[in-house]
Amino acid sequence: MNALEIRGLCVSYGPIHALRDVTIDVPDRQITALLGANGAGKTSLLRTISGLIQPKAGSIRVYGEEIAGAEPHTIVKKGISQSPEGRQVFPNLTVKENLQLGAYTRSDKAGIAADMDRVLTIWPRLGERLTQMAGTLSGGEQQMLAIARAMMARPKVLLLDEPSLGLAPVIVAGIFETIAAIHKEGTTVLLVEQNAHLALKIASIGYVLETGAIQKCAPASELLNDDAIRAAYLGG
Repeated sequence: MNALEIRGLCVSYGPIHALRDVTIDVPDRQITALLGANGAGKTSLLRTISGLIQPKAGSIRVYGEEIAGAEPHTIVKKGISQSPEGRQVFPNLTVKENLQLGAYTRSDKAGIAADMDRVLTIWPRLGERLTQMAGTLSGGEQQMLAIARAMMARPKVLLLDEPSLGLAPVIVAGIFETIAAIHKEGTTVLLVEQNAHLALKIASIGYVLETGAIQKCAPASELLNDDAIRAAYLGG
């Protein structure tokens, strides 16, 4: 079963075609990696799934339900949550307030409290900084907070946009271990990542996006050993 099905998706910024007839399947309870160079359209795809950009054509279904063109808060309620590129935490709010905002569409107080405990167990460093302003956190801590905030929506599908961006290798390794752990708990993940090697190591399937169009889809293990992919994205 697919958690997310995208068919014939087209997105334009005026005369510029950001996405051209994109079709992707994101299998339930799996990690799907989306690879591509800067400007390939990866972020545009995630923002369209999240409802922040309206598509010109195409279909987006989450567990069979059409969401293309829906409002962002409606899409969150349908089970899709995003950790955006560049983290985008609210710098003048505390860590706790950022996490609470992640649950803004929910009213189940007991469930929200349980999920707060859950994310603080996954990221104990955030628990040590609950009253600290998010803007004063390190880059790695802000990335933890961005993912934890997205998890507070209790998503069925988690969209991650460049979680390793600008972080030291040791921090990146920890972030990817956490992503794998979240997946093992049952969350479906669509991972956009320029660090193709790390992404494909934890993913089950990978897509390659070039100039707004899907150029290749294959099992992640196959892409890791593809000479063309290695040359383009894995440093040869």
